[in-house]
Amino acid sequence: MIVSDTGPLISAFQSGSFPLLHALIGDVVVPKAVADEIAQHGWSDDLAAAGEKIRVAELAPDEQTKVTEVANAIGTSDSLEHRGEAEAIVLASRRSECCELILIDELAARNCDKALGLRIVGFPGILLMATRSKVINPDDLKSRLESCRDQGTYYGQQLIEDVYQMALTTWRQP
Repeated sequence: MIVSDTGPLISAFQSGSFPLLHALIGDVVVPKAVADEIAQHGWSDDLAAAGEKIRVAELAPDEQTKVTEVANAIGTSDSLEHRGEAEAIVLASRRSECCELILIDELAARNCDKALGLRIVGFPGILLMATRSKVINPDDLKSRLESCRDQGTYYGQQLIEDVYQMALTTWRQP
């Protein structure tokens, strides 16, 4: 199972990279809060267009308490601010299902994921995977991240440059 938070999917939609993301990692599961956030940010048509490639999962009532705990652990007094990340983490932590990967960009949430022993990658990491696989080149990676930034996603210039340099190093390897 691959679980995603809101940010990586919006970045994939912004940059026209969802088909690439899906080709690299397969179908994605999101909790309802993430689907709601995607719609609130104006990407409901893209979510619908993804069809069965993105499945929305409901959390059980007993998992909601854990969601509040995780949201608070992410580091804000307003647990609703991080509800999507928290629901994604709780969904990925289910013992009944094996989560291979969780897609999450926000640093505080990523630190929480690490503490739970989850395998984490953000949207820039997905693009690096694509570069390593020679599916896209480093300039394409940089262009996609800049496209996201130009549409309001916070990817600082230093992050974009660092990821681009990693991609260049990977691209040159045989």
